[in-house]
Amino acid sequence: MKSIQMKLSLFMLAVITLGLCFTNAKAQQVHADLNFNDYDVIYLIDFIDAKTQALNSSVSGISLDLTVVTPQRGKVDVCVYLEIQVQLRGDSRPAILVSGFSRDITIIGSRTLTANDFARNGSGVALLKPFNYVMNASLRKRITDFALTTPTAPPGIYQITVKVLPAGSLSLNAAPYGGVSKSIVVPYATPDEALVEINDPKNGSFFSNLAPTFSWTTNASTVKVSVYEAGSNQRSPQDALKGGNPYLVKELTGTTSLTYPQDASRQLQENKAYVLQVEAEVLTNRGVIGNSSLPVVFRITNDNVGKMLDNFLSTYTGGVSGIYSSLRAEQSNWVAWQAYGNITVDGGILSETDLQNLLRDLASNPNLNLQLSVDNQ
Repeated sequence: MKSIQMKLSLFMLAVITLGLCFTNAKAQQVHADLNFNDYDVIYLIDFIDAKTQALNSSVSGISLDLTVVTPQRGKVDVCVYLEIQVQLRGDSRPAILVSGFSRDITIIGSRTLTANDFARNGSGVALLKPFNYVMNASLRKRITDFALTTPTAPPGIYQITVKVLPAGSLSLNAAPYGGVSKSIVVPYATPDEALVEINDPKNGSFFSNLAPTFSWTTNASTVKVSVYEAGSNQRSPQDALKGGNPYLVKELTGTTSLTYPQDASRQLQENKAYVLQVEAEVLTNRGVIGNSSLPVVFRITNDNVGKMLDNFLSTYTGGVSGIYSSLRAEQSNWVAWQAYGNITVDGGILSETDLQNLLRDLASNPNLNLQLSVDNQ
């Protein structure tokens, strides 16, 4: 009887011990964080070694943080399964570019793996084992062929998946200790693809209020809006942007319009001209690169007569348009037209309302033969 009891006790002890071991194995958990910045453009040549066509060990900004959760701050031997899926622009579905299992890694509390650990020409601590390494040759060729003409990664969605597995794993059958996945959307092949065009104001137009609204079209998510004063000693919008007085420099995300803000460094003033430029900001792994719109000149003035003539004469071509355009050339846009005298027709003085009515009547005459001359006095 005692022998039977002893056997039962040993059996129960064995069961409990196995149960504890199994519980501890299942309870092991590793928290994983994948650090990789989002970029609009990625210069692939900075990530891939030109000679070996492998990961460059000196790449910065990429890391995998592994922290042992249970047993708390304990020691765990693991390997890392790495998979990169790519869906290039125009592809209907993603495809696996590369996958494989790393060498075994010991984590004591926490550990950070960098590109140097995964690179063949680096420490190679987490180098993928060659016998279960899978590479999609055709997809790789598409990416490298693209980089031969443009030193950047082709636009698309790049998804990196990491699974932390027990040491020695050669398949995904084992229960993972942890994992992380991150998608990186690369929208442009080059910074030049981030276009921006100012819709309002038009070049040479004017506002009668001190808080005008600007609008633009762009495919960039972030832009920088700049307004510079145009001085009388500057002969072009570019001169004003380079040597002018900044009134507003503001970064905006997710919008295509801006009403001149009260918190601008300087407020707009009447009877002055300004240059507006909107710059698309493209984030690359080499820093922020700007792609600017054409500059637009606008004035703050109640130049009603100038606006009436702009609207009327803009419908004519040829000599009339050329003569009038010379009057409204860049430097003439810097300031409002001054009222040097009265507007007269057949000896009668015209008010602004009379002039507007006259121009409307002339515009409605299809047989009108318009001639324009300028007398310098």
